[in-house]
Amino acid sequence: MLLGQTKLSEVVISNVVVPKTATIQAVSKSPRYAESGEPIQGSVAKISCQFIDSDLAKIIQKSGADISELKTYPLELIGSEQDLIELSASDLVGSEILLKDAKVMLKWEQGQGRNAGGWRSLKLVLDISEKESEGK
Repeated sequence: MLLGQTKLSEVVISNVVVPKTATIQAVSKSPRYAESGEPIQGSVAKISCQFIDSDLAKIIQKSGADISELKTYPLELIGSEQDLIELSASDLVGSEILLKDAKVMLKWEQGQGRNAGGWRSLKLVLDISEKESEGK
């Protein structure tokens, strides 16, 4: 790997402990964009989710505490566009997802005012089409 040719958007970080399962709290679908910059109607490039650690949430609930105060983390679901289109955002909210194959990657944060954006945090990325192609 040459340092000058690394794409930061593709860097995978391996020294981070990832939760085993995630409970999805919020979901939004991002469309693909045409060369003109206009969103393509009916397309899906990725699904962005906010999740909480399911195991931690179960422990908190057993103690009688409120899980709504737990920190959420970003998760991007990627894969073939057909697979992403078939996923319903309303079905995802509240569902539990296994994170065994999720990769920890850098997350771009938009800046405000004079602060430009930058790679300032981490996200999990899970390819939902990878499993299906392995099984074939």
